[in-house]
Amino acid sequence: MTVKRQQIIAIAGQTCTYKSKLAIDLAKRFPFEIISADSRLIYKEMDIGTSKPALEDRKLITHHMIDVASPNENYSVALYKKEAEEKIKQIFLRDKIPLFVGGTGLYLNSVLLGFSIPEVKPDLSFRRQLKDMPQEELYKRLSELDLEAAAKIHKNDNFRTVRALEVIYKTNKLFSSLKTSVELPFDVYWIGLMYKDRDLHQEKIKKRTSELFNNGFLDEVKNLLSKYGELDLFKNTIGYKEAVEHLKGWISFNELIEKITLHTRQFAKRQITWFKANKKINWICLDDLSYESVFEYVLRDIGSFAKTSMVSIS
Repeated sequence: MTVKRQQIIAIAGQTCTYKSKLAIDLAKRFPFEIISADSRLIYKEMDIGTSKPALEDRKLITHHMIDVASPNENYSVALYKKEAEEKIKQIFLRDKIPLFVGGTGLYLNSVLLGFSIPEVKPDLSFRRQLKDMPQEELYKRLSELDLEAAAKIHKNDNFRTVRALEVIYKTNKLFSSLKTSVELPFDVYWIGLMYKDRDLHQEKIKKRTSELFNNGFLDEVKNLLSKYGELDLFKNTIGYKEAVEHLKGWISFNELIEKITLHTRQFAKRQITWFKANKKINWICLDDLSYESVFEYVLRDIGSFAKTSMVSIS
């Protein structure tokens, strides 16, 4: 008797590499249900600035882990892991295949590489104490306390730096020592999308940035500010942070476009550094390929896999 392990597909990679479109088009061909792995798609009402999949597509293809929290709610990686793992179980029970898609490496790794996440609730008082400290000083403090954790966090990543310090403070244990891996009950087939030519990628990013404003992004930001005020979430999210600065009159519209493009490009660089550590990813370089060529390539690559990946006993 042979038992086939259940299978999951993951599409990861840099921002602005049409991961979502690819996932939706694949789900039209195969029995997939999409699980978003994007830390900003989690939030309701943040639609245009996050390039959230269109409502029509979400009605056509089942999506999970989108619009699950309000912007003024705290949503942790540990909570994402718990809820995403429950979604996986439900999808398997429906004889479907989970298809993860997104660019938040911490989300993907927590679920699909079996990394455990410390279940430490946010300490708002502790965070307020650190709020006015320069990121350079915070990162230095983390390096002194937990060099291994600091090595895995970008020196400019304020959110993850503060979170690591918070966990150390609350548990009195090293952040790195609390992150362990466990054996998973399923196999994962990884697909990665990337650009080698940074200038070409920047052109794509700048084009998408312009499209945000054509779609009413500034009105979305105005409505969010009116309803929730200047949340830290907005200040820590590319696009929203710069839009707030523009609405305050601090930067011109042209500077707004330039800053979003620059910050998105810097983010994409950090993403590829993060994902390159995962040696299981099968990379596709988009530089010289049309979307149609990429889709056909992936279609052939996972076609037989998707058709035979459900659990069977023979």
